[in-house]
Amino acid sequence: MQRPLVSPAKKNATLLYADSLEAAMQKDGVQSPGYEYEPIGLDKKVHPAVLKLWTGEEYKVRGVFGLGGFSVAYRVRDQNGQLSAAKVISQRPYSTHCELNTLRKIKENSHPNLLLLHSVGRLTNPPPGYTNEVIITEACGPSIKEILLKARRETGNTAPCSFSMDNIKRIGRKIGEAMLHLEKLNLYHLDLKTSNVVFTSNVKYEMDLNLTQTIITMSDFDIKVIDYLSSMTHSKPGYPKPVMLVQPRNMRAPEVFMGLPHNEKSDVWSMGCLMAELYTGKLLFSSNNIVPDSQKEQSHFETMISMMNASVPIEMIKESNQRGKCSWTSTSPMIAKKLTTRIH
Repeated sequence: MQRPLVSPAKKNATLLYADSLEAAMQKDGVQSPGYEYEPIGLDKKVHPAVLKLWTGEEYKVRGVFGLGGFSVAYRVRDQNGQLSAAKVISQRPYSTHCELNTLRKIKENSHPNLLLLHSVGRLTNPPPGYTNEVIITEACGPSIKEILLKARRETGNTAPCSFSMDNIKRIGRKIGEAMLHLEKLNLYHLDLKTSNVVFTSNVKYEMDLNLTQTIITMSDFDIKVIDYLSSMTHSKPGYPKPVMLVQPRNMRAPEVFMGLPHNEKSDVWSMGCLMAELYTGKLLFSSNNIVPDSQKEQSHFETMISMMNASVPIEMIKESNQRGKCSWTSTSPMIAKKLTTRIH
């Protein structure tokens, strides 16, 4: 359904929808700040003020939780005033099958540290560039990544902030409980990172600026692991495990780099990287942005091996060679040295 357009103030000006989020948040000429952790530079002209479903249900948009390549997540209120999150899917090639499968399995066997599905529907007024598919879930607060970025901006420092050791233990336990429950449901997450771990409410925090590195202390530790776009079901016993390129490169397990099937330990690796980021405030393994895209996988894998001062197990090397689906080559000086050390 086409929404009416407001006449542009001048030629070539950006067209505003009459029911845009920007227009709805204007009151007496003053712009409401919206959700505190909205993406920086968000253009509210292209986002609707109300999400309208084919069923007649309506959700008032109260802000934007996040904006990604495959979806936009709105902060919405239903007709009863209940706050929820509405994830609208982009027009890029993307199937919600795996995500919905995971959400439904969690709904059947819920856990307080995993996102709960409310409903799935179709919109009559999807924003430009998005399909009419919408997933309604419980609402949450900011992600760990958003807290880290906001704290860093507030200090005016170029140095990263980190969490206190007590906070790391408490948050880590919650994440571990969530991942254990996914494993019990025979599910892999495969996209565990700081932007996919959120606090359950708009939490407050304090900062200790009197240390070498600014330390964040949270007021609440209730979290949820979210975003099941990349999630997958465990392979059935006796069936071959698929070999796929999964996980963000900075959080990717060695077996995935080596062209081997992902497994339960792949998510454990990502969690280890995440915990290190809570402690240092920065990625444990960062990609080299100077090298060409064609060499990023190789460069990143070499960096991982070098930083750990580790040798690649010969069993993994043999299996990787047999499968022939490896994204790196063992002829590089760094990896060859490690392989020689391991073999001898």
